Amino acid sequence: MNKENRTIILYVAVLCIILIGCLTLTVFVVPSFFQESTRIVTMIIWIALTIIFIPIENDHTRFKGKKEKIKTTLIIVIIYYILYFLLGLVLGYKKSPYGRSFFVIIKNLFYIVGLIAMQDYVRTKVMNNQRKKLNYILFTFIFVLLRLDYSEGIAVFSSGEKIFEYFASVIMPEIAKGCVCSYLAISGGVGLVYAYSIPVALFQVLSPVFPDLDWFLKSIFDILISLILFLYNNYEHTIKTTRMTRKEKKKINPVKKIPAIFALLFVAAFIAGFLPAKPVAIMSYSMVPTFSRGAVVISVKTNQKDLEKLKVGDILHYKSENGEVIHRIVEIQKDEDGNLLFKTQGDNNGSADSKLVEEEQVIRKNKNVCAILRLSISMV
Repeated sequence: MNKENRTIILYVAVLCIILIGCLTLTVFVVPSFFQESTRIVTMIIWIALTIIFIPIENDHTRFKGKKEKIKTTLIIVIIYYILYFLLGLVLGYKKSPYGRSFFVIIKNLFYIVGLIAMQDYVRTKVMNNQRKKLNYILFTFIFVLLRLDYSEGIAVFSSGEKIFEYFASVIMPEIAKGCVCSYLAISGGVGLVYAYSIPVALFQVLSPVFPDLDWFLKSIFDILISLILFLYNNYEHTIKTTRMTRKEKKKINPVKKIPAIFALLFVAAFIAGFLPAKPVAIMSYSMVPTFSRGAVVISVKTNQKDLEKLKVGDILHYKSENGEVIHRIVEIQKDEDGNLLFKTQGDNNGSADSKLVEEEQVIRKNKNVCAILRLSISMV
């Protein structure tokens, strides 16, 4: 076995030991009152790793167009967060989960921003020491696992819905971030990675409020910025390292991909429910044979006039104590104040639902036409 292979095996072994150790402690061993000690031990390990990796030589130390890439990355990150923050004017804001006292902010700067800085430094050293595609994939995967939040433990696997939410809101954005950070590391070095990861971490720690986005929309935005950063940095890298005519440069300009990005945003807005219609998955057998479990129906928004037009036989989408429900209206009543009350029942259920549905609970109205529009997507 040659020296290069031994070095790679050593890197993988060290990072895997850290990953397995942190995961085991967080999920199975360390109770909540020991978590602060775990953070301290983790920081000490990464400080030691950073020191160990300082003398490691890279395959090359010069990156073409590095300054332009850093400037482009910073501009994209700033514009992204301006637009992201302005969303709060429409959707509202929520308080930061982090404390706002001076000492808490300093502690978070050390534990969050400092940890990310050290991880990305080690990432850059590893990526540029043995420049092979297999190494890029392997170490990107390892660093994604290192940055995942395992605090929820096995509770994530309590239901299919929770698994999907965790995968879409945590794993997918972290994979996107990990891939773009690895790409930035090999195309511009640690300075380019920091131009993305450090401002993001600082915003997370220092901002007193955040736009009140649901988990799905938040994950879309996280993936979107990773995609945009990759496209623009890949463009900068290509024009700096390849001889190209003005026409060829214009042809690969990422601005041309903006329509596709807007199309992606449109699809995301449709799925997230920001448009007049929204797809909803049927998670039970209560509406068989009208809707099978796993079918997707188009749920249409309602206003007060629409509510008044509802009749027995329409299918209602409403919130209950156990989550969202799609059942058929079997009776319509009114309370003393004249507000509508709906008695509902699943087509496959032997009796009506025990509680009446109030107007405030109604989310959407699914008319019978949705049976035609639904997609045949099985989740079983």
